Amino acid sequence: MEDLVQSPRGDQVDGEPSVISSANQPGSGPAESQLMRYDAMCRAIDAAYEVDEAKNIRDRAIALEVYSRQAKNTEAERKACEIRLRAERKAGKLSAKLEKSPGKRTDLQPIPTMGRGSKAEALHKAGVTPKQAEQWEKLAAVPEPEFEAALADPTTKPTTAGIIRANEEPKPNPVSEEALWLWGTLCDFERGGLLAADPNEILSTMTPKMLDGVHTLAPRVARWLKRIGTLS
Repeated sequence: MEDLVQSPRGDQVDGEPSVISSANQPGSGPAESQLMRYDAMCRAIDAAYEVDEAKNIRDRAIALEVYSRQAKNTEAERKACEIRLRAERKAGKLSAKLEKSPGKRTDLQPIPTMGRGSKAEALHKAGVTPKQAEQWEKLAAVPEPEFEAALADPTTKPTTAGIIRANEEPKPNPVSEEALWLWGTLCDFERGGLLAADPNEILSTMTPKMLDGVHTLAPRVARWLKRIGTLS
């Protein structure tokens, strides 16, 4: 796995020039050869069984992506981007399977980890931050069809955050202060027994100034409340 991708000027996959270097060298071969190199890197990602392996491929893909951008090779840059995202997704799958450290209890012995370190230790060893692990695990949770569709979309360059955001559940709109007040006021009408009371009895105790305000506002409020019934 260490030899999967070398420096951008001598890129190799299983001992052969990678898709990036082949694409940048004049007369390097047909497109089929470049596709074979890309497929070889994808197979290496599939074969990774530890986070640091996938992270290593991801880091090298970033270097190739930058190199291709500098060389103004958009096709090679796109392929490197796809390799990076596949490596991050695989790292997320592997990270999600790691065991977290057992919580400290005074009445229980620590749970044995069968010779393996904690998740935090494994991620630290791989050079993966907790935030990266969280993002990559979210990327790994994106259904396969949606992930592949994002990579295949020719209209936009796929990103980790973009793929995650497109597949997140829509967040509910926060309740406004006005909505909370209206709901509470209407509930008070019912809780206070006003809906069953005779308006004349209530109005008979008001001052002339209060009555003027009620007679002015009540029709407007009634018309506004009537509009609620027309909403779906």
